[in-house]
Amino acid sequence: MLKIGDIMSRDVFTLAASAPAEDAAAELSLRGFTGAPVCDSRGRLVGVLSRSDLVDPERGGGDLRHRQVRDLMTPAIFTLLPSEPVGSAVRLMLREGIRRVIIADKGGRMVGIVTATDVLQVLARLDMTDGAATSWLGKVHPGAAAAPM
Repeated sequence: MLKIGDIMSRDVFTLAASAPAEDAAAELSLRGFTGAPVCDSRGRLVGVLSRSDLVDPERGGGDLRHRQVRDLMTPAIFTLLPSEPVGSAVRLMLREGIRRVIIADKGGRMVGIVTATDVLQVLARLDMTDGAATSWLGKVHPGAAAAPM
């Protein structure tokens, strides 16, 4: 069974909660990322900032001047263990409508991240001719295996 630790990115780009929102937006754009974990001054995870957070009018998005990352980030952080099956990350992403899951060790320290792109890359590598991808996808999202590809 494929584990999260097998596909996660270990070198994780993070943003500082105190960083100017304009700088964070520029960094995400420059790196081609749709979001990143946010850490406080002690290095503890405190949230995730996504492009959608940056433009959310309810959070004052759009006008980033004089705003910090902490003002716009989503404070909820979903974490999974690297030993869990990849399907756990996919189910969490689908259920919560998120594109990235922080991977933490048993002590709660971030050890990686899994993004929707990471999952798609795994599917692309599976041999589609022997049914491995549809079998795996059916376990993750029941009904998907029956859908035409």
